[in-house]
Amino acid sequence: MYDIVQHGHARELLALSGSHLEKRESENNLPLGLAYTLAEDPYYYGDEPPLLLSILDNGDPVGVAVRSPPYRLVLSIYDTEIDCAMDRLVRHLKNGNVRVPGVVGPEAEARSFSSQWIRAFPGCSAIPRKRLRVFEARSVIDVPLAPGGLRPAEMADQRLMAKWVAAFTREAVGEESGPGKAERNAEKYIKEGNLYIWEDDGPVSIARQSRPMRNGTNVTMVYTPAALRNRGYATSCVYALTKKLLAGSYEFCSLFTDQSNPASNHIYQKIGYVPLGDTLEFDFEYGAGPSE
Repeated sequence: MYDIVQHGHARELLALSGSHLEKRESENNLPLGLAYTLAEDPYYYGDEPPLLLSILDNGDPVGVAVRSPPYRLVLSIYDTEIDCAMDRLVRHLKNGNVRVPGVVGPEAEARSFSSQWIRAFPGCSAIPRKRLRVFEARSVIDVPLAPGGLRPAEMADQRLMAKWVAAFTREAVGEESGPGKAERNAEKYIKEGNLYIWEDDGPVSIARQSRPMRNGTNVTMVYTPAALRNRGYATSCVYALTKKLLAGSYEFCSLFTDQSNPASNHIYQKIGYVPLGDTLEFDFEYGAGPSE
């Protein structure tokens, strides 16, 4: 029998389901990392309170669902009969008058949720957006590096970093940053000390640490301007940042790659990242279905 606990704070989700999620911490890095970030600041990702759900099977946690509006619902790996758990989750959300713009999660979970969601909402369609692959590194493989070195971004870099954050969001996420959003995010990342630059007679590439967890952390926002690509800057930047994080307090680093970009998959494996599994993104488009 499945029960769903809706949490008022991410600390409550971590207290109930954190140990379960950490059994496969790298594969659950997205919902788990979100929960750890939201535990520190519930409004880190937006102005609305997050949706935080633990799914229990006979009283034991088997998975979570996390959403920080306006973004997609994020699913963990579910250690149970996936279709049954997704049916219960969809019914819970529908009964609570919750409509989500999409879902992202491990392949089996995301497919099951999407198919059951569109059945629950006549006129809704699920649009596949991306297939991502999650990688983990617990050590790095030494490779020849590009000229230059790694340094934290500084406030003097803020204007350029804002342009690169906006470009990354456009290219990797497929979204345009709203007025001032890239500038605010660049400033926030610099002040947090988690945005890094590979510099070769000036900034040439960036990468960011995000969503730290109990044992690991994530590398994201890997971006090199088009005119500077194919020179090894991104590989060097990710290598150096991963090595720095592993030399500190983290046992592993995780990252996602877009499966439509085979080059990125290759460079990360070259420096020590190991593939663990695939994650799918779906967007939901709501039509004029029958009244409910």
